[in-house]
Amino acid sequence: MSDSDPRQDQLLRLNAALDDELDAAHRVELERELERDPQLRASLRRLSAVREAVRRHGAAETAPAALRDAVAAIGRPKANGRRVPLSLAAAVAAGIVIGAAAQALLLSSRAADPVAAAMVADFARAGLSDRPFDVASSDRHTVKPWLVAHAPLGVEVADLADKGYPLAGGRIAVVGATPVPTLVYQRREHWIALTELPLSLGDRALGPREGTLDGFRLVRWADRERAYVAVSDIDAAELSAFAAAFRAAAAVGGGEAR
Repeated sequence: MSDSDPRQDQLLRLNAALDDELDAAHRVELERELERDPQLRASLRRLSAVREAVRRHGAAETAPAALRDAVAAIGRPKANGRRVPLSLAAAVAAGIVIGAAAQALLLSSRAADPVAAAMVADFARAGLSDRPFDVASSDRHTVKPWLVAHAPLGVEVADLADKGYPLAGGRIAVVGATPVPTLVYQRREHWIALTELPLSLGDRALGPREGTLDGFRLVRWADRERAYVAVSDIDAAELSAFAAAFRAAAAVGGGEAR
């Protein structure tokens, strides 16, 4: 049997801490590790922020009538006159309803827009990682060649530091089986992931379109040759301003975005 992945074990412990599922001894042990390890503290903050965003912005789903009737029937007397204890019925009902709602939300959001879902999933994974980019640099002449070498798609890299969105690096995301270049910009303590897509995968609408998926904000637009998706947990106005700044810089620099 292979050894467990320390990073995965760490993530499980952080989730358990946020769910208040650690016993006293393990919680004390984790708190001591958090005091010694700033990266572990940062991981806990990112995980907490993701969970809070989903809790605050995730759409609520109503259980189907058939499911509600089935749950209500749990506590009714059976043919032999015995009744399922109310506490057990309540626990089963809660589990069924929560599970059904979560599954319905997950399936509906992904089925409606698989490309946006892939970008949000990539952003969430990077947010929980200690490496939000594959190449870390504020120099576009370093980031662009690296991305071009690892993805079969040209990439426009804009310097937006004077607008309050400094470049932090880049990474490769995957949509279906296609690797696509993703630029990582910073806004205070937040990240903005900007992915460039072929028009066959992206939104062909030229004008920016804004939306929210799984608690994260998106802005999408296209130029004549490429589509773009920007994902972040900053507020809508700031993300919209970032998109406008990138489009303006790209138009001046490469003449592609408009």
